[in-house]
Amino acid sequence: MAGNGTPTNGNGSPDADQLQYVSISDETRRRYLNYAMSVIMSRALPDVRDGLKPVQRRIMYTMYEDLRLTADAKYRKCAKIVGDTTGNYHPHGTVAVYDAMVRLAQDFTMRAPLVDGQGNFGNLMGLPAAAERYTEARVTRIAERLMAELRYDTVEMRPTYDAVRSEPVVLPAQFPNLLVNGAQGIAVGMATSMPPHHLGEVIKACILLIENPEATVAQVMAKTIKGPDFPLGGRIVTDRKELRQIYEEGRGAIKVRAEWALDKEGRKEVNSRIVIHTIPYGVETGPLVNSLGDIRDSRRLPQMLDVADESSGELGLRIVVHIKPGADPNAVMAYLYKHSRLEDNFAYNATCLIPDEHGALVPKRCDLVEILRHFLDFRLATVRKRFQFLLAQLEKRIHILRGFAIVFDGLDRALKIIRNSTGKQDACTKLMKEFPLDEDQTNAILELQLYRISSLEIGRIREELQEKETEAERIRKILGSEKKLWNEVQKELEALGQQFEDKRRTTLGSSEEIAEFDPQAYIVKENTNIVLSSEAWVRRLGKVSTIDKLRVREGETVVGVLPASTLDHMIFFSSDGIAYTLPVEQIPPSTGYGEPLSKHVKLGDGAGIVSALTTDSRFTPADVEYEGFPPGPYLFVATAQGQVMRIPLNPFRTPSTKSGRKYCRLANGDKVVHVELMNDEDTVFLISKAARLIHFSVADVPILSGAGKGVRGLKLMEKNDVVLGAKRLSRPSDVLKVVNDHDKTLSFGQMKYSITSRGGKGIKTSQRTAIKSIVPEEIVPVDWSTIEGGG
Repeated sequence: MAGNGTPTNGNGSPDADQLQYVSISDETRRRYLNYAMSVIMSRALPDVRDGLKPVQRRIMYTMYEDLRLTADAKYRKCAKIVGDTTGNYHPHGTVAVYDAMVRLAQDFTMRAPLVDGQGNFGNLMGLPAAAERYTEARVTRIAERLMAELRYDTVEMRPTYDAVRSEPVVLPAQFPNLLVNGAQGIAVGMATSMPPHHLGEVIKACILLIENPEATVAQVMAKTIKGPDFPLGGRIVTDRKELRQIYEEGRGAIKVRAEWALDKEGRKEVNSRIVIHTIPYGVETGPLVNSLGDIRDSRRLPQMLDVADESSGELGLRIVVHIKPGADPNAVMAYLYKHSRLEDNFAYNATCLIPDEHGALVPKRCDLVEILRHFLDFRLATVRKRFQFLLAQLEKRIHILRGFAIVFDGLDRALKIIRNSTGKQDACTKLMKEFPLDEDQTNAILELQLYRISSLEIGRIREELQEKETEAERIRKILGSEKKLWNEVQKELEALGQQFEDKRRTTLGSSEEIAEFDPQAYIVKENTNIVLSSEAWVRRLGKVSTIDKLRVREGETVVGVLPASTLDHMIFFSSDGIAYTLPVEQIPPSTGYGEPLSKHVKLGDGAGIVSALTTDSRFTPADVEYEGFPPGPYLFVATAQGQVMRIPLNPFRTPSTKSGRKYCRLANGDKVVHVELMNDEDTVFLISKAARLIHFSVADVPILSGAGKGVRGLKLMEKNDVVLGAKRLSRPSDVLKVVNDHDKTLSFGQMKYSITSRGGKGIKTSQRTAIKSIVPEEIVPVDWSTIEGGG
């Protein structure tokens, strides 16, 4: 090795064929950029001129040029098409190519499908296409308009990956396919998401730009393109001003919602059935109907009774939502728009490959006019090349016909020369010497059939010569005038629009149609009961007669049955000092076990639910203002280490996030053991595991404005002693019941244990036994018939 670290061969000279030292960062950057550009240019982004990505272009070229699968040809197996595409032009997996081909055939994906598929090419429900060996295809008539001018040498050809064949760099598209069919693609660092548009509107926009090249996006939208036109219809509710901004910037979100109507029996509308007949682009009916079914099953929308997909070939898209008689269908649909994909945003991103001033393709996000202008410039160049090709063919034919005319005037001499010649080459030489002919003309004369030298045939030849010269002169005039060339482009666009234009499917609205969503407006007020189990499973039941009949999982017990209205909320207090507030209507109705609360909130590790409280004003007092204090009522909180505090209930009345709200700041190793609403006149027992009990007034506990650590309620004297819980004492008959470690139930009344100040060590109730647990109070379900408004 040389002294500078360069590898050397046996003679001591550097050997370039061995090792080279390079910067790993530079090499990584170079290779990643190469990969990124490959994805951008050769896979993900469409060409603005024909609106196709490379795989789509190669599929179409294989079908049209190699297999001759025109719109009137017999169908061929997709396996053959895919195999030829991957083998000849696109050296990638057959699955990716077939998936691209399936998309080109789906009339719910493409506004103007380019592939005419026979067999199962997937459906709107989201079911996949059949395997390529079972399906057949050919191109559609409008797809032929993307490739019909290939034979005129209108586009550049390049060698395929193996240099055996050639393929077009771009197809000579006769209409702006990028806008008509849209495109989806994700590259490296960029993406494209173009919606489909109405063919007639796009053609009119092209004509507008031909007549007025300085037209702006606003003018194009005012006179031609109103907005996207999706295959499945839908209604665009993005404001026209916002839509114009999206088209000008090349990106933004277009809000689309489903359209619906009340079902009809004859001429009569059925108010209990809503029929959804268009849905947003890209939404599959299978998952959509399932999501509507979940809303029905969870009873989040009580007005909704059932949902069914009745779509068929004859009826088209038809999703039927059954609602309660008398329910407001507008309110039902407003809820469904908010909570399902019946309303969806289309992310518009007009990034595509455009030719730069040197003809090389570069990615760029374009506005609407830029896309149309790039297509029109390409179309003008394509039409010019087509006319140049036709003119060259005409001139070649005219040249031959003139040779025929020359020979006919001296036909006897020509026949004598041919008869006396020794062969074709000799005859050719003598004819060129005798007549003003070149080699091409002479060879054509020698190959002419004998019957063509009759007077009748020479008349036809001269007639053809005149026609060809007239046509050639017409084409020369067109090629000599930019204006006439644009006129040809315009006439061809108008003819194509007349042939393929259909009705617009997507209607246009505005954001004024989107009413501000108020969840309370769509909840039917019902009296219900929230059942809470010892392992924090919750469910909602309409009526509870006895606790014993409630179903619970093995090893669990019911720890709470709380009455509430579906318009109110439930507050769950966890042992780690976090409170979670949920709307009652979000708690699942069930006669089974219900659902774990952790499905709706983020419970801390090892945390359990200490208490729960309803915000229903029939069971929980409304807020009361106190001078100098936060509004009441107040929650009394006790922790295992003997800390107590009072905090206002008010901050916890409204729904929380899944993370909840902190109501108590705990020291290391501490946890909340009791949470309850209490009044100033109440007293409270605190009892510890070591059988120490203290009795003090709730009024002695300070009121905090928010979560805090509180003050000492019971001073723990023994090691490992903890407070087990508390007992509110508001009546003389209230007692605290506990179970000691001998499983004996003990009762503590207020007469024996007088009120002291908080923070003391309390009274030792037993010298020999400890307390194992507090006996929970008996749960008595509310009798709704005795409650005002309870029914």
